[in-house]
Order: sequence, then structure tokens, then C-alpha cells
Amino acid sequence: MNTFRFKPIALALLVMVGTLTLNCGYAQILLTELPKLKALKVNSTKVITSGLPTDEQFSDLQQAGVDLVIDLIPKNNPNANPNELHAATQAGLTYVNIEVDWKQPQIQDVEQFFEVMNTHKGKDILIHCAANYRASAFYYLYQITHERMDAEAAFKVTLTPWGNDIEQSLSEYPQWQALINQIKEKYQIQ
Repeated sequence: MNTFRFKPIALALLVMVGTLTLNCGYAQILLTELPKLKALKVNSTKVITSGLPTDEQFSDLQQAGVDLVIDLIPKNNPNANPNELHAATQAGLTYVNIEVDWKQPQIQDVEQFFEVMNTHKGKDILIHCAANYRASAFYYLYQITHERMDAEAAFKVTLTPWGNDIEQSLSEYPQWQALINQIKEKYQIQ
């Protein structure tokens, strides 16, 4: 008789242990624990984009589950935080800086970004710049080239930090529209 009772309990424990084991490999950003970041865009529970975090926000980002910070601001940019590498690593985050010139973004910058994203696949990532224009544009390009997301759908969703009329915003910054077009052409995206 005890054998009959033991089986459902053993099965329940096995399911619980299996669930815990599966979830350990798939951590995610705890959205309710995120600090109030400038121009925050939650793309998924694995990737967020934003403007520049403050030094104090890096420990909050780590506590919310972020593993990697990708900074797209050039070090010589007046908006750059000269203490960011130290603040991020002190908080236990991996930090990567890809210096993307706002006025002349390059295909090589995007491809370096793709390499970092692919190297850290499965990590919980914050991609940021000064105001979430560079960050959202680079993530948009990653989505359509590497995650095979529909370009039009991703455009409408991922690029919302550019404002309500994304096409109008891109026409004000033709270097960014040109970069998007170059990447789409290179990767044969319609």
C-alpha cells in the first residue's frame, strides 16, 4: 500500500527536480527588478536595450539577472561614462564596448556586434548607447539577420525608441537608414 502512495510523490518530486534543472539553464531577466533605465525597451526576457545606465544601476541590473552589457558609445564621446567598465565589472557583469560613431556607423561595427551576440547566445543582455537609438538599431539588425525575425514586424517593434514615426526619424539620420539598407542587402533581407 505504501508503494502506491510513494509513486505519485516520487513522480511529483521528479517533475519538480526536472523543472528546476531545466530552469537553471535558462535564466532570464527579472523585468520587475530592473532599475529605471533611460529609454528602456524590453525586447524579451533575454535582451533589453536602453540609454546610458548610471554607475549605481549596474548592480541593480546584475540583481535583475543581466549577465552582459554591450556599450555602443565611443569612449571619446561626451555622453560616454569613463567609469562604465569599472562599474559594470564591479557589479559582476561582463562588459563589451563597441565604439559606434553616431555620424558614421559602419558595417564592421554591426558585424562585431553580431559576433558578440553569437558568442554570448543564451546570456541575459543589456545593449545600450546614449539614448537607445544605436542599441535598438543594432538589435533590430541582429533580429532580422540571425534570429530570422520578419523585418517589417521587427522594425515596428524593436525600433520604437526612435519615436512614433520611425521612418521620419530615420530620414533625419540618413546614415542610419543607409546602414540598415547595407546590412539588409549584404544578408539578402527583404
